[in-house]
Amino acid sequence: MSENRGLLEHISPALLGYLLSFLPQHDPLAESVPGGLLTPELIERLRGDGFCGYALAHFSGEERGWLAFYRGRLLEAWRQTTYGHLSGTVAYRALQRELAQGTLSLYRLRPDDLPPVVALTQGALRITAMAASNVVLADLLESFGQEQFTGALVLEDGLAGRAWFFARGQRLFGGELPEQFREGRLHLVQAPSKAPPDLLEQARQEDLEQRSIRLKVVWNAAQEVLREYMGRGAPLALERLQKIHTTDDPTALEKTLRRWMAESLEPNAATLFDRLLRPTL
Repeated sequence: MSENRGLLEHISPALLGYLLSFLPQHDPLAESVPGGLLTPELIERLRGDGFCGYALAHFSGEERGWLAFYRGRLLEAWRQTTYGHLSGTVAYRALQRELAQGTLSLYRLRPDDLPPVVALTQGALRITAMAASNVVLADLLESFGQEQFTGALVLEDGLAGRAWFFARGQRLFGGELPEQFREGRLHLVQAPSKAPPDLLEQARQEDLEQRSIRLKVVWNAAQEVLREYMGRGAPLALERLQKIHTTDDPTALEKTLRRWMAESLEPNAATLFDRLLRPTL
């Protein structure tokens, strides 16, 4: 995850969700379909096709979710919640669990469109909560051209707002800019200088790490049970069990070892095994 968090801590989740609903929607792959259609298989297909664009999910109570893809890589996931928001792999997992409860729209974008959009949640903050009436817009836009600015300019006005997106100093989308801002507060975020990590790969790595940790917990619990019931024979018995049961699925391993303990030792051994595992369940 990028060290920069864009506007995540500076505007409300409701406003960010509102701004996302105004991203370009002129090239849809799907609109307002059941969210459960975004299966792992479809995500893999998007990866293989080098998809550039975003998925926008709608849930009850005006809550939204968002996934941003760049050439098949998942750059960002965001989930609005009742009391705040989630981002990164946590948001991606939440969307995987909850998309069946909402609707989903999927839109293509050009590759150059993605960096300024991702700036909303992973960009470097340049201006925050500045009185919009104090900003000379012509001067600001001139500076964008001089520095080849890529990012987003956001006007916050209560629960509503507008966003304009720029790439290399040129406005991409967001509608026409006014001659001068009269009300509200301005935020300016610059796109990440390098591509954020692929959240799909990050999530897979996290899954592998959690599985490895869980397997160690299961085998440690089995070792304690064997020590209790087999004494000095425990190390050899543990070695034999590990040679026989080579699965990398912690849940399957728990079931197999529990059954073996109940049948080969005694039912109380399986009870002790469960008691040792319970703090981590």
